[in-house]
Amino acid sequence: MRTTGADAPPRMPVWVRGTRALEIVTLVVLGLAVLVEYLVALREGSLAGLVAAAVVSLAVILSYRIQPYAALVLFALGPLVASALGWLPTHNWSIACFGAFLLTLRGLPGLLTGVVIAAANLGAVGWYGGTLSVQANAEASIAAAAGLLMAASGSAIRGQRQYFEELSARTQEAIATRAAVAERSVAQERVRIARDLHDSIGHEIAVVSMHLGAAQVHLATDPDAASADLDAARAGVQAVLAETQDILRVLRVGADAETLAPTPDHGRLPALVESFRGAGVPVETHLTGLERTLPTGTSTAVFRIVQEALTNAERHGQGGIALRVDVGPDAVTIDVVNLRRTDGRDTSGGGNGHVGMRERATSAGGRLTAHVDGTVFSVRAELPATEGSPR
Repeated sequence: MRTTGADAPPRMPVWVRGTRALEIVTLVVLGLAVLVEYLVALREGSLAGLVAAAVVSLAVILSYRIQPYAALVLFALGPLVASALGWLPTHNWSIACFGAFLLTLRGLPGLLTGVVIAAANLGAVGWYGGTLSVQANAEASIAAAAGLLMAASGSAIRGQRQYFEELSARTQEAIATRAAVAERSVAQERVRIARDLHDSIGHEIAVVSMHLGAAQVHLATDPDAASADLDAARAGVQAVLAETQDILRVLRVGADAETLAPTPDHGRLPALVESFRGAGVPVETHLTGLERTLPTGTSTAVFRIVQEALTNAERHGQGGIALRVDVGPDAVTIDVVNLRRTDGRDTSGGGNGHVGMRERATSAGGRLTAHVDGTVFSVRAELPATEGSPR
């Protein structure tokens, strides 16, 4: 996944990104310093110098990802051995300082490494000079301070590298999490749109079917009524096409708010009921509290549940439909009751209508139940009227 701008992981400074190269450079410097120590000892013909060079060369070898603590001890012994054998420890304590930098850069504790090297340098130079007095032997203090400084520098660079690596990892994780949330939100929105499409178009198709049925009845006896029924059916088909086009436009590119129909809400229930009555379906209603304000999700769920319940009652029932909606201060109650068909026709459908209504109720924090008592079919939904108060 490509990231740019605010989504990009934090960029490490050059001096932190180059720590691997810095290790190699430090190893090269150490190798050259040890080589110079050997050459000086050979030129002087000093066995003590060769022994001291051998100690620090072994420390360099062990420091290369083998035994860092053993390397630390040998780096500290280098200047001490040189002083004990009477060899000038300047080269050796300088090598020990670079060794401290390398070891802390690779993970050794900065405080431990700094204290060990500083103490060894201080002791070696003081031993060789015969005093630790700053006035008489300033090199001792300089050697100790250099050991502490090099160890602190390596530890600081390692700490910065670890910080930026952790920060980068957390940023990548946050980006991945946000992308997953966005994808999940898109999927949920598409499911919601599909459910809306099912509810609204199912209702419109049911209304069209009723108008066509009425036109068939009126065709022989009342041509004017039949013509009015056909006009109403044509208007219903046009409404289906318009809503389908809006939904498809949203799925393709995302439409502006002005191009979409108003969000269904519980305040539109009277108009919904009149559309069924206009199609010839007798609906007895008892609607109270529609002037109350509901959360958007609950308001939409109320409308869609009633719409789907009336559509199912028209398709699979017979006779009138009793609808009761009570919007109270704490809860919304919906009851839809109708008689089931007894003419033997299969009107079971796919069962997705009830599933959709239950999902609507659950998504709004409520519940929905369907009950059959002989030939009477009833649906009851209870939804919270306020945010954060699931039923």
